[in-house]
Amino acid sequence: MVKTTKTPTPTKPAAVKPPAPKPAAAPVVAVKAAAAVAPAKPAPAVPVKDTPAPAPAKTATAVPAAKKPAAAATPVEVVAAPPPPPVKRVPAQPLPPPGPTKSGALFYDSHMHTPLCKHAWGEPEEYAQQAVKAGLKGIIFTCHCPMPNGFWPTVRMSESEFDTYLAIVQRAADAFKGKLDIRLGIESEYFPGCEEYITSLHQRADFHYVLGAVHWQAKEYLNKFETGTIENFRRTYFDHLAKSAESGLYDCLAHPDLVKNYHPDSWCFAIVKNTVSTALDRIAATGVAMELNTSGLNKSYSEMNPGLEMLRMMADRKIPVVLGSDSHKPVRVGEHFVTALNHLTEAGYENVSHFLNRQRIDLKISDVLASLKKAADHNA
Repeated sequence: MVKTTKTPTPTKPAAVKPPAPKPAAAPVVAVKAAAAVAPAKPAPAVPVKDTPAPAPAKTATAVPAAKKPAAAATPVEVVAAPPPPPVKRVPAQPLPPPGPTKSGALFYDSHMHTPLCKHAWGEPEEYAQQAVKAGLKGIIFTCHCPMPNGFWPTVRMSESEFDTYLAIVQRAADAFKGKLDIRLGIESEYFPGCEEYITSLHQRADFHYVLGAVHWQAKEYLNKFETGTIENFRRTYFDHLAKSAESGLYDCLAHPDLVKNYHPDSWCFAIVKNTVSTALDRIAATGVAMELNTSGLNKSYSEMNPGLEMLRMMADRKIPVVLGSDSHKPVRVGEHFVTALNHLTEAGYENVSHFLNRQRIDLKISDVLASLKKAADHNA
């Protein structure tokens, strides 16, 4: 059974402004999946949240030189600030028909990278081929965004590579048309003080999914916030996680307990549980989704992000969950998804989500599990 639900919030949902204009796309609608029992009527898909359009960036203007008393004064040239990068648009693609494909594929892997981030390997087409083998309906590329002022440049695309990113995702989408739905997303940094830049960045392309991330590993983050005890640093991280949701910039929060890899030998969830509880209350109030990131099994603290106890706390607050492999190699697309879906069920979830056109789509976990096996067998 497949249905689309509204994003849960602890209070009555408030009306939201429409997003910045984008190329027209077919509306996302709920669909019925084949089932052995009579399906209930699904609720219509609704926008979960919209990122407010930013104020246009201002550019400095030339100021005439002050006049001197003497005649024939030499004018002083004032150089204007460079204009912001031009907005680039990926050609509009119609949304895929809702529901499973002919192979039975239904679900998306919503987190993966490209070589432009300087620590991923393989072309987008290789990630797409693995997604077909994994029984997925689609994938969303979410490579690390450019950042201003040389912020942690060794792990992200540069400003000059942004257009290349759009182009290679579109190239893969064209190559796999009719076989796999490939969409443009971005893993967008949250770092206090960079909100204006990120707001502008989100207007430069028609992203289907904006994944917010707090990366404690950044040199800039450590220099600014690693000023006290290990536990205080972790508490600061969870405060920033909540602030990223409250910023209204993101659809979902990536690897939400990533900070357990900071001095992993000393990680004890019980010590920060009250801090996490407060952060989750704040996140739940925004309606922003959170990610279950399967790549945590490959990190220093070998556990998905988040761990099961935090996942249960998210379920108690009805925070929607999106799955992402965080693939930096093609072979990891869709990796551990069956285990992740079983974790969600154990934590108390019945639905799992993905985004298209920045609208959240909710699917029954049982339907997704069945689709992965059916489509993978079909495509073998």
